[in-house]
Amino acid sequence: MVLKRPSFLPSLDELEQQAQNRSSQRGRPGSHFDHPTAKAVFLAILVITVIAHIVGGIVFLVMSG
Repeated sequence: MVLKRPSFLPSLDELEQQAQNRSSQRGRPGSHFDHPTAKAVFLAILVITVIAHIVGGIVFLVMSG
């Protein structure tokens, strides 16, 4: 029994064309983020990670001394 693709889904040719269109659009030079929310989440996680390492280092210094 062969399953038919629902008619509301795009064809493979349409998906390929959409992917080529997206890849041809370049972001700002030097920018690795296509979406501003992704950049904000990355920076928030980076800040939290740095703060956690600093606090953890201080705690270990206090506990070892």
